[in-house]
Amino acid sequence: MNSFIQHLDLQQQGIWFPLITGAIALLFVLLMPKRQMNWRGIYITFGVISYVTLMLDVFIVGEYFDLFDIGDPALEGIGDLITYAIIPSCLAITYLNYFNEKNKWLYVTLFTIISFLFEWELTRAGYMKLKGWQNWYSIPVYIIVYGWWLPWHFKFINHIYGGNTEES
Repeated sequence: MNSFIQHLDLQQQGIWFPLITGAIALLFVLLMPKRQMNWRGIYITFGVISYVTLMLDVFIVGEYFDLFDIGDPALEGIGDLITYAIIPSCLAITYLNYFNEKNKWLYVTLFTIISFLFEWELTRAGYMKLKGWQNWYSIPVYIIVYGWWLPWHFKFINHIYGGNTEES
């Protein structure tokens, strides 16, 4: 049991930030009024975003290019999972739930700012350590994800499942 608790990596500086943010984001997704996302869409989006974020951030940017560390670089803890999988997935689900084409760039701007502030505070709290990366490098990535990739993802799952606006 002691080994299990040690592997959670709860002693890391700044761990409080992803834990609190992740809990709030997850609660928000569970309790928000479902406008455009039903539970099937939430389930699919959560899995897809978690997978893509883990692949890109952990294996490509974090390991291959070694541009930053989250928590203890030698230990994958609960904060890593929350930072890479829970929070980005919850932001994507919230974005898609409230997104509309008419105000697309307002939503893209708002969620780009939220994502940037999360990453910036993660660094400021000491949980993310930059090694050649700068937080503002992520802004174009957020714009691409919120401006094009997530709307495409939403249309794709609606096409496959015949609509996502009705409760399933």
